[in-house]
Amino acid sequence: MDRKIIEDFEKEHHYILPESYIKFLLTCDNTPQNYCKDYGDISLCSLEELPEMRELHEMDKYCPEYIAIGFGGGGEVLVMKQERDSNTLIVTEGGNLISKFITPQYCKFFNDFFIDWAARKCPASEIIKKL
Repeated sequence: MDRKIIEDFEKEHHYILPESYIKFLLTCDNTPQNYCKDYGDISLCSLEELPEMRELHEMDKYCPEYIAIGFGGGGEVLVMKQERDSNTLIVTEGGNLISKFITPQYCKFFNDFFIDWAARKCPASEIIKKL
Protein backbone atom coordinates (compact mmCIF):
# COMPACT_ATOMS: atom_id res chain seq x y z
CA MET A 1 0.00 0.00 0.00
CA ASP A 2 1.35 3.40 -0.93
CA ARG A 3 0.07 6.94 -1.48
CA LYS A 4 -0.27 6.42 -5.24
CA ILE A 5 -2.80 3.63 -4.68
CA ILE A 6 -4.75 5.87 -2.31
CA GLU A 7 -4.63 8.83 -4.71
CA ASP A 8 -5.89 6.65 -7.57
CA PHE A 9 -8.66 5.30 -5.34
CA GLU A 10 -9.72 8.82 -4.35
CA LYS A 11 -9.88 9.91 -7.99
CA GLU A 12 -11.83 6.83 -9.04
CA HIS A 13 -14.41 7.18 -6.27
CA HIS A 14 -14.41 10.99 -5.95
CA TYR A 15 -13.39 10.85 -2.28
CA ILE A 16 -11.23 13.11 -0.19
CA LEU A 17 -9.81 11.01 2.60
CA PRO A 18 -8.56 12.74 5.72
CA GLU A 19 -4.77 12.70 5.95
CA SER A 20 -5.00 11.17 9.41
CA TYR A 21 -6.94 8.19 8.01
CA ILE A 22 -4.54 7.90 5.08
CA LYS A 23 -1.65 7.66 7.54
CA PHE A 24 -3.55 4.99 9.45
CA LEU A 25 -4.09 2.96 6.25
CA LEU A 26 -0.42 3.31 5.33
CA THR A 27 0.73 2.31 8.82
CA CYS A 28 -1.44 -0.80 8.90
CA ASP A 29 -0.73 -1.56 5.22
CA ASN A 30 -4.48 -1.37 4.51
CA THR A 31 -5.22 -4.30 6.82
CA PRO A 32 -6.87 -2.75 9.88
CA GLN A 33 -8.43 -6.10 10.80
CA ASN A 34 -4.96 -7.59 11.27
CA TYR A 35 -3.34 -4.53 12.80
CA CYS A 36 -6.02 -3.60 15.34
CA LYS A 37 -6.47 -6.50 17.72
CA ASP A 38 -8.96 -7.01 20.54
CA TYR A 39 -11.62 -4.67 19.19
CA GLY A 40 -14.64 -6.81 19.89
CA ASP A 41 -17.49 -5.47 17.79
CA ILE A 42 -15.61 -2.40 16.47
CA SER A 43 -14.26 -2.62 12.94
CA LEU A 44 -12.31 -0.12 10.85
CA CYS A 45 -12.48 -0.29 7.05
CA SER A 46 -9.80 -1.04 4.53
CA LEU A 47 -9.66 1.12 1.43
CA GLU A 48 -11.66 -1.38 -0.62
CA GLU A 49 -14.47 -1.47 1.96
CA LEU A 50 -15.14 2.28 1.88
CA PRO A 51 -17.39 2.29 -1.24
CA GLU A 52 -19.50 -0.56 0.18
CA MET A 53 -19.98 1.36 3.44
CA ARG A 54 -20.89 4.48 1.49
CA GLU A 55 -23.50 2.61 -0.54
CA LEU A 56 -24.87 0.66 2.42
CA HIS A 57 -25.56 3.88 4.35
CA GLU A 58 -26.73 5.86 1.28
CA MET A 59 -24.19 8.53 2.10
CA ASP A 60 -24.18 10.09 -1.37
CA LYS A 61 -27.83 10.96 -0.81
CA TYR A 62 -27.92 11.90 2.88
CA CYS A 63 -24.45 13.06 3.95
CA PRO A 64 -22.12 13.31 0.95
CA GLU A 65 -19.54 15.39 2.80
CA TYR A 66 -18.70 12.47 5.14
CA ILE A 67 -16.97 9.13 4.70
CA ALA A 68 -17.82 6.04 6.78
CA ILE A 69 -14.58 4.44 7.95
CA GLY A 70 -15.89 1.82 10.36
CA PHE A 71 -18.71 0.50 12.49
CA GLY A 72 -19.57 -0.87 15.91
CA GLY A 73 -21.63 -3.89 16.82
CA GLY A 74 -24.41 -1.78 18.34
CA GLY A 75 -25.32 -0.05 15.08
CA GLU A 76 -22.72 2.72 15.41
CA VAL A 77 -21.08 4.12 12.30
CA LEU A 78 -17.67 5.80 12.47
CA VAL A 79 -17.43 8.71 10.07
CA MET A 80 -15.07 11.55 9.20
CA LYS A 81 -15.54 14.71 7.20
CA GLN A 82 -14.22 14.40 3.64
CA GLU A 83 -11.54 17.02 4.15
CA ARG A 84 -7.82 16.42 3.94
CA ASP A 85 -7.12 18.09 7.29
CA SER A 86 -10.02 16.48 9.20
CA ASN A 87 -8.84 14.83 12.41
CA THR A 88 -12.19 14.26 14.10
CA LEU A 89 -13.66 10.79 14.40
CA ILE A 90 -17.44 10.97 14.72
CA VAL A 91 -19.47 8.09 16.15
CA THR A 92 -23.16 8.09 15.30
CA GLU A 93 -26.07 5.72 15.03
CA GLY A 94 -26.79 4.52 11.49
CA GLY A 95 -30.14 6.28 11.55
CA ASN A 96 -28.43 9.64 12.14
CA LEU A 97 -26.44 9.55 8.91
CA ILE A 98 -28.08 12.68 7.60
CA SER A 99 -25.88 15.78 7.46
CA LYS A 100 -28.11 17.85 9.75
CA PHE A 101 -27.92 15.14 12.45
CA ILE A 102 -24.14 14.81 12.46
CA THR A 103 -23.87 17.22 15.37
CA PRO A 104 -22.76 16.94 19.02
CA GLN A 105 -26.42 16.66 19.99
CA TYR A 106 -26.73 13.30 18.20
CA CYS A 107 -23.12 12.07 17.88
CA LYS A 108 -19.87 11.67 19.78
CA PHE A 109 -16.96 13.72 18.45
CA PHE A 110 -13.36 12.69 19.13
CA ASN A 111 -11.01 15.45 18.03
CA ASP A 112 -7.52 14.50 16.89
CA PHE A 113 -8.32 10.81 17.38
CA PHE A 114 -6.04 9.41 14.69
CA ILE A 115 -3.05 11.62 15.50
CA ASP A 116 -0.34 9.21 16.60
CA TRP A 117 -2.94 6.50 17.31
CA ALA A 118 -1.61 4.24 14.57
CA ALA A 119 1.95 4.87 15.73
CA ARG A 120 0.89 3.60 19.18
CA LYS A 121 -0.31 0.37 17.50
CA CYS A 122 -3.98 1.42 17.65
CA PRO A 123 -4.76 0.57 21.26
CA ALA A 124 -8.30 -0.76 21.47
CA SER A 125 -8.85 0.90 24.83
CA GLU A 126 -8.70 4.34 23.23
CA ILE A 127 -11.69 3.62 21.02
CA ILE A 128 -13.69 1.20 23.20
CA LYS A 129 -13.74 3.43 26.29
CA LYS A 130 -15.08 6.33 24.21
CA LEU A 131 -18.01 4.39 22.78
